Amino acid sequence: MSIPLAVSPSVLTPGLYLSVNLLAGTASPSTGTLKTVIIAPKASTGDLTVDTEVRAGGGSDSAATAFGTGSPGHLAAKRIYDDFPQAQVDFIAPTAGTGTATINITFANSPTSDNAVDCNVMGRSFEVAWLNGATANDIRDDVIDAINARSEDLAVSAVSGGAGIVTINSKVAGAIGNDIVCTFTLRLGTTGTETVNGGTTVTTNLAGGVTDPDLTSALSALEGEEYHYMCLCLSNTDAGNIASTNNVRRTYNHINSLNTGLGAKLQQFVVGYTDQLSGAIVSTPSSNSCNNAEFGQFVFCIDGLSLPCEFAASEIGGRLAAVSIDPASNRIGNVLNGVYGAKDKIGDKPTSAELESAIGTGVSIVSYDAQGNTIAVRPVTTHSQTAVGGPDPRLLDTQNVDAAYIVARDVRDNLPLQFPNAKIAEDAADSEQPPQAGVTEMRDIKGYIISRLRFWDVQGVVDRASLDDIIANDEIIVQINSSDATQVDIVIPYKIVQPLAKFGVVAQRRPS
Repeated sequence: MSIPLAVSPSVLTPGLYLSVNLLAGTASPSTGTLKTVIIAPKASTGDLTVDTEVRAGGGSDSAATAFGTGSPGHLAAKRIYDDFPQAQVDFIAPTAGTGTATINITFANSPTSDNAVDCNVMGRSFEVAWLNGATANDIRDDVIDAINARSEDLAVSAVSGGAGIVTINSKVAGAIGNDIVCTFTLRLGTTGTETVNGGTTVTTNLAGGVTDPDLTSALSALEGEEYHYMCLCLSNTDAGNIASTNNVRRTYNHINSLNTGLGAKLQQFVVGYTDQLSGAIVSTPSSNSCNNAEFGQFVFCIDGLSLPCEFAASEIGGRLAAVSIDPASNRIGNVLNGVYGAKDKIGDKPTSAELESAIGTGVSIVSYDAQGNTIAVRPVTTHSQTAVGGPDPRLLDTQNVDAAYIVARDVRDNLPLQFPNAKIAEDAADSEQPPQAGVTEMRDIKGYIISRLRFWDVQGVVDRASLDDIIANDEIIVQINSSDATQVDIVIPYKIVQPLAKFGVVAQRRPS
C-alpha cells in the first residue's frame, strides 16, 4: 500500500522532513452548508441580469441592489437574514410578468379641525396628519412622501395622480403586485368635509398586474448548484394555479429531475399563499399541481397582509436557524418573524376544523398566539396522499425532510473521502487471514456508516431504538454488485426522531 511521503526518496540531504495535511480524513458530521436561493422578479432598479445570472448574496443590502429596493426579492431576503444572519443566499431573477398593479386613493375637501390618516400598506402601519384647513392636495403630497420614505420596506412607490389623488404602483410588474393590500382610514371620521375615496375608509388590493414570470430559464441556470431551500416569490394567482405549467410545478419537475444518480441534489422549495383556505387546499401542490411532492412546503396565511413570499421566506429563515443547530428541530408553534398576518386576527384566525383540513392536505397554515404573534401551527410537507388519493401522514412534518437530507448529505459527502482510491473485496471469513494491505472490505464501509449514524443518534436526529434494531437485524446493506465488481451497492435505512405535536390527556375524578 502506498503512503503519503513528506520527502522523496531521491532527496539526499539529511534531516527531518515534515508535511501537515490539515484536510486529511473525513469531516466531522455536521449540517454542512445549507444554501438558499431566492427566485424573484426584479424591479427596474435591480441590476441582476434576468434568467441567467446567479449572484451570491451578502446580506439584505445586496438583495436590494440585485432585485431593487423594496421589491419582493429584497423583502424575502430581509426575512431570511433577520432570522439567520449567516445564511448563504443566492439570487436569481426570472423575466417579470406584464402589467403594473396600481390603485388611486382620492382625498377630497378639507377638515375643520385636526385629523389624521391611518395608513396601512402591506401590513405596515403609519399615520399622516391632515391638519385643520389643509387641502386635498396637501394630504396627497404628505401621503406620497410618507409612502416613499418607507421605500426599504414597501413593494410600492407613490406619485401624484392629479388633484387630491395618490397613485400607488407596484415596483415589480406582473400579477405579484395584485397581492399588495392598502387601507387608508380617517381616524376621526370627518371633522369637516374631508373624505378618502368618498368615505372615511378604504381597503383595496392593487390591480392591473396581468401575467406571471416563467421560471424555466432561471431554474435551468440553477442546475449546477444544490440548494437546501428554494424560496419562490410568486403571486397568489401563480401559486394557486393548478395547471401543469405553473411555476410550482416547474420547480417540482426541476428538483425531481436532479435528486437521484451521480451528483444528486437534495433540494426543497417553499412557496407562500395569502388568499383563502379553499384556494389553498385546492391548489396545494400535494393534491393537484405537484404530484404529491415530498420536498415542498406551502405556507398559507388567511388574508395575510405581507406578501406571500415574505411568509415563505420567514419560514425558510426560521428553518435555517433551527436546523443549523438541530436538523430534527421541532418548530411546531414557532413565531414567524417580520411578517404581518390578517388585519382581523380574530375573524381570520383559522378554526379547529380549518386547521385540521389544511394540515391534512399538506398546507402549512398560519395562526396567532395569545399575543397576536403570527405562528407556524405545524410546518408540514406538501405530501399528504397515497398514489390512489388516500391520506398519507408518513412524511407529515418538514423536519423529516430536513433531517433525512442532512444525514444523507453527510454520508454522501464523506464516504468517498474515507475510502479514497480504495480497492474493494468481500469480507474475509474469521478463519482466514486479515485483508490484504490497501484492500477495503464490506464490513469497513458498514462500520463507517454506522459510526456516522451513531453521531446523529447522539444528537437526537436519528431514532436510537430504530437504529439499534437496524444494526441488530443487519438491515444496512453493503455489497459488491454482482454484475460489476467495482461497484458497491449500499442501502441505509434510518428513522428520524419525531416532534412532540400534541398531548392526549384524560382527566378522571376518582369516586370517593
